Amino acid sequence: MVLWPNKIQTLNFTFARLTPHENKSMKLYTKAIAFIATMFLGVAVSVAQDYTGPDSTVIDPYAVETTSSFYEAGQSSEATQPVKKPYVRFVVPFDTITELVTYTEIINEEEAVTDSLYWRAKRWIKHEFKGTKKQVIKKDDKKDFKIVMEGEFPLIIEANKFSKAKNGKVVFDMEIRFKEGRYRYKINNLVHVVDPPPGEDKEIRTYFEFYRKSTISPKSNDAILISADKKINAMIRDLKKYCKEPVFVDEDDW
Repeated sequence: MVLWPNKIQTLNFTFARLTPHENKSMKLYTKAIAFIATMFLGVAVSVAQDYTGPDSTVIDPYAVETTSSFYEAGQSSEATQPVKKPYVRFVVPFDTITELVTYTEIINEEEAVTDSLYWRAKRWIKHEFKGTKKQVIKKDDKKDFKIVMEGEFPLIIEANKFSKAKNGKVVFDMEIRFKEGRYRYKINNLVHVVDPPPGEDKEIRTYFEFYRKSTISPKSNDAILISADKKINAMIRDLKKYCKEPVFVDEDDW
């Protein structure tokens, strides 16, 4: 096939006219594809958001674990808070009728006669009240086998097992009565006596009933009651020991 020059020009002219049209079509086609792709991507994102939305059953394990741990930690912190217990007062023996602080007991010594118990108690008094501990016999009735006396002992406050301090003295009344095979002691009228303050002459005397009932400084009051209680119980143990042991009389001592 032979093309003439004028035909070639015509074709070139036609091609030149068609080329811009084709380029415009290509641009429209590209925009259409881009629009469709954008729409598809938007639909995919919307579906993904709906899948993980608030109504979805998908659970974020990290969020749940963090919230739960924080809540449990708060509960644990509250549970481990130390609970302050109310202070429990020391209960000192007292007479329910007179409401006086009173130590009393009846001790059976079936093998001991009245006279023997009387002399054993006298021996205990001589042993117990010596040195700084004083006593005054108010009544010594050998016929009725009764001893009434006033005694005292220094009050030692123990802050702990390594710290002790003297805090005045304790004055008390004591009565011991004897019968066949038994005896009874009674300690009451306990008074805490401390030296007078500077510039004054009178001692400060405080009855144990005040310490027992007062709600002011209960721990300090109990410290006095507890220290006196230890000493009184030690005295009672020694009295029982002496009254249990018979008195041996030296035959050569006549």
